[in-house]
Amino acid sequence: MLTKLVAAFNLAMSLGAFFMGISMLPVMGVFVEFPPEWVGVMPFTSWSALAMYGMIVFGIGNAVTAVYGFIRKPRTFFVANLCLGVLLLLSAALPIVLLGEWYLPLVFFFALSFIQLALGLYGVFSKRKPGSRHRTEIINS
Repeated sequence: MLTKLVAAFNLAMSLGAFFMGISMLPVMGVFVEFPPEWVGVMPFTSWSALAMYGMIVFGIGNAVTAVYGFIRKPRTFFVANLCLGVLLLLSAALPIVLLGEWYLPLVFFFALSFIQLALGLYGVFSKRKPGSRHRTEIINS
């Protein structure tokens, strides 16, 4: 049950990353002009590059992890989820470190990364009962 919940969360994170990336690619609305004070400080020089990074790393990464969670149920799934949570936390902290400023979307990214970290840690360190269904699935396969 926990594995399906975490896999569904990863699927939602993947869809969110693709949605944000696709909304950033046409360079319309709030994504028309890349902030000039970010150029040379941040590792990205345009919204398109940031969108591609988000879609490749978080979109595809969370999608692969979600599929792996729906198909298999080993602890490596939770370790991958934990790694993606750490990566999201570091990616959200990067603008604070480089620019010295907080932005409102970062709060949302921090919240998502803490949820992902908590789910990953719980899955890695949860103890399974010796006679549980998970244990018998491993023995039978």
